[in-house]
Amino acid sequence: MSWDTIVGHEAALERFRRSVDRGRLASTYLFVGPEGVGKRTFALKLAQAILCETNPITDLAPCGHCSGCLQVASQTHPDLLLIAKPADKSILPVDLFIGKADKRHRTGLVHDIGLKPFRGGHRIAIIDDADHFNVESANCLLKTLEEPPPNSILILLGTSEQRQLQTIVSRSQVVRFDELSRDQVREVIESNRLIDAVGDEGGGQAGSTVATLESILDHAGGSVQRALQLVDPEVFEFRQTLCERLATGDPHAGEFAKTLIAFSDTGGKEAYRKRRQMKLAGDFAIDFYRACCLRLSGVETSQRSTEAVEKFVGRYVNKADAGASFAGDCIDRTSEFQYHVSANAGLPNSVDSWLIDLGRLCRGELVTTGATVTGSI
Repeated sequence: MSWDTIVGHEAALERFRRSVDRGRLASTYLFVGPEGVGKRTFALKLAQAILCETNPITDLAPCGHCSGCLQVASQTHPDLLLIAKPADKSILPVDLFIGKADKRHRTGLVHDIGLKPFRGGHRIAIIDDADHFNVESANCLLKTLEEPPPNSILILLGTSEQRQLQTIVSRSQVVRFDELSRDQVREVIESNRLIDAVGDEGGGQAGSTVATLESILDHAGGSVQRALQLVDPEVFEFRQTLCERLATGDPHAGEFAKTLIAFSDTGGKEAYRKRRQMKLAGDFAIDFYRACCLRLSGVETSQRSTEAVEKFVGRYVNKADAGASFAGDCIDRTSEFQYHVSANAGLPNSVDSWLIDLGRLCRGELVTTGATVTGSI
């Protein structure tokens, strides 16, 4: 099994090939890039290449057939450690790193990564959801990052450097993953048969909200994960409604907050499911404002511009720089909104505040620093 199944990340692969050729694999890597572009798939393929029992590590080419490769593929290899944020948690809990209270420092990643490799020549840990470290959980990992055990490799997966604690970034080699092109998203979907059925080119049956593959790709923003989410007709329809509202520059009008709360309720009865759905709404908003920012900045992209994006851009025909700045500020404010949602802030008040601020930002009435609204202009 070669790297041919990894789409769109040739630069990252070449970087690792050079590192292996020089015998200089690092102990800690931070993979950053949009969700759903293949960071975790790449990390698992890299683990296969390192733990392959047929081909030497210098080849960095997993055979795909040996016991080591098969166990990595099934995520059962004894030298592969997988850590992820529990669905009902807003942060990576310390128990994942130092064990539960009754087994402190005798279980958990920090303990397990220090064990001698069972089968391969390395112990490899892949930590999903690195955006959700807090100071306490990050501190549990600091000594391991500063004094990594022999033959250990940690790979942390996040969306951007800005969302990581500086203590993590400063001790990691950062590897950036770009969004996929429209054709690359299509290639991944079709080659892996990830979407069984979508509407025909005419949009499906009359009155149907089922999207065509082309319309899904229009809204996927270079992310396979986003494309798969948009297969759900309710999610696709909500995203269109949200973007149309954001394009007006006054998303709080018409009690749109109620529409957002109703969308969060579609996630399920449990609070964490509602918050996960609200975070998805924030992701859609960031995708939208990012597309607007690129369009206003004149940056070429393989993604087709949507009617909502063109409507937003049209509001800044003679002031593109200001419009791009406003769109960037809206991204920052949305990231802040998502943080508050994850931190269990009250949804109705958080949604109201977010929508009001988005409107004020689009009118140039607020400025932001990082991801924090700091005051009026």
